[in-house]
Amino acid sequence: MSYMAIVGLACFLWAFVFENIGWTVLVLGVSVLASMFFLPSYNYMLVSEWVGMDEMSLLMIILCILVTMVSLVSSSKDIKSESMPKMGGFSIVEMVFFVCLGSFFFFQSCSWMDFYFFFEFTLIPTFFLILKWGYRPERLQAATFMMLYTVSSSLPLFMGFMWMWSYVGSDNMFLGKMMSSFRLVDMEWPWLVMSLGFLVKLPVYGVHGWLPKAHVEAPLSGSMLLAGILLKFGGYGLIRFMWLVEIYSSFITQFILVVALWGGVLSGLICMCQSDLKSLIAYSSIGHMGMSLGSLLSFYSIGKMACVCVMFAHGLCSPILFSLAASSYDICGSRNVLLGRGVLRIFPIFSALWFLFCVLNMGVPPSLNFYSEVFCVGSLMWSNFLFGLLAGLMCFISGCYCLILYGLVSHGGFSSVENSNTNLSPRYVFSSVFVMFVLLMGGFCLDTFMV
Repeated sequence: MSYMAIVGLACFLWAFVFENIGWTVLVLGVSVLASMFFLPSYNYMLVSEWVGMDEMSLLMIILCILVTMVSLVSSSKDIKSESMPKMGGFSIVEMVFFVCLGSFFFFQSCSWMDFYFFFEFTLIPTFFLILKWGYRPERLQAATFMMLYTVSSSLPLFMGFMWMWSYVGSDNMFLGKMMSSFRLVDMEWPWLVMSLGFLVKLPVYGVHGWLPKAHVEAPLSGSMLLAGILLKFGGYGLIRFMWLVEIYSSFITQFILVVALWGGVLSGLICMCQSDLKSLIAYSSIGHMGMSLGSLLSFYSIGKMACVCVMFAHGLCSPILFSLAASSYDICGSRNVLLGRGVLRIFPIFSALWFLFCVLNMGVPPSLNFYSEVFCVGSLMWSNFLFGLLAGLMCFISGCYCLILYGLVSHGGFSSVENSNTNLSPRYVFSSVFVMFVLLMGGFCLDTFMV
């Protein structure tokens, strides 16, 4: 498998350098699908004192590679633009790779301080992506909101890690787990304060104010990285933190679960009122992440599996929706769904892609999205019948706004601002077809997500 990964990466780099988009996506797809089918099964492999890896880490790293490469393929127009400025001598490609590199180390960290450092490090290149390559003057406010929300909320987490380090005498997670037992049965409020950094990064409804602003103002690569990788930091970090402190079902966890589920319902209703494509997709991310958090807090093993499935499926589907929104912007010069309607008449293939990813986003069988939602509803139903009803309502609302989105974009009268002479870029088609294939085949690899 290691040789297959090396050969696949070499072929991908060769195809990307020589600008052969078709071979690029094909080679990447074959390599990743082979890795998913033959993923080794083990509990945890400690590479060194600071680096470790298990199945969940591998899944997140695979997701990171996929999203990074697809974002580079979809953003090739921005990359090739000669007028694209640099920030401090760094190009947009280097900023994307900085985010990817920081994500690699975050998903493999078994040290508390390394874990926290890389949790915050990826904000720096993301901040510059929004600040320098954003589209509108409001990008400064969006980048500032993102930094204020995430950094201020993670300060209690840093203080908690420092206390654990002084208590155990080491910042290694597994050494601390073996030497001490951090059971916060009677300390739910400290757990909530320390988990606030993960809940904001997820984000949970109520502390989500930074996400729509960041998505709307970010360039295409920034939006794809935010939706595909950075939002998964919250879920992954919460899974690791809950394992470390051995939190159990309590009033606080039930309260967070209710807020996450009701927030998902409200964000779905907000999606029905949105006219901006990127804002709509951003609010849909809040709903999906709320469902994943709810299934995790059900404290069932299938709930944890459902959380990982939702993170992986959403991490692939949502970036492609942003890519399709960017393609609509190329056609009509606006992200307004009313100005970009009627693309079925001039671009039938583009309309088909919108349909496929709208139904994938709402969870059509036999895709990975469908199974993840079924597992989420099942785990929440076992926890409490009302929680299951809320999750089912969330799925119903998700289907409603996805169908509304497809109807507004594809059907209706031809808008006067649309340019029928604009050609549909093949980079959107190749990346969309590849991700669609991965999501459909992911439904046949469910044992991979039993972490």
